[in-house]
Amino acid sequence: MKKAGKIFSLKEIAVARKNFEGKNKGKKDLRKAEYFDREILETLLRVEGCDGIRIYYGHAPENKDGDIDFSIVGNEQPRLFLVPVQIGEDGLGRDMKFKIEITDEKDGEGEPGGAGGGAPCPAFCNP
Repeated sequence: MKKAGKIFSLKEIAVARKNFEGKNKGKKDLRKAEYFDREILETLLRVEGCDGIRIYYGHAPENKDGDIDFSIVGNEQPRLFLVPVQIGEDGLGRDMKFKIEITDEKDGEGEPGGAGGGAPCPAFCNP
């Protein structure tokens, strides 16, 4: 299994965050983060054969409450999507096909799927 990821100190993370904010200075309502609760992370990690999680950057349409709603055209905002990944014998990671039985949400058709719709920051952030 490929080892990926590293633990950083809060100080190192603060430097990276400040760099991001500095490069995006002046952008109105800059999205800085997105919160996902433990349950959704554990659900993805429990997918049989899951070796890790890939996080995709995306733009998705949001309704007036800030929830992702793909039936809406326009009002796209930066959002994160989490997808379970299995490492193949060739050492490459592949998005997994799965069905989440316990929530009766996606995806049922065996297509790659994952999670999104976390709580964005600003809005759900440190004061």
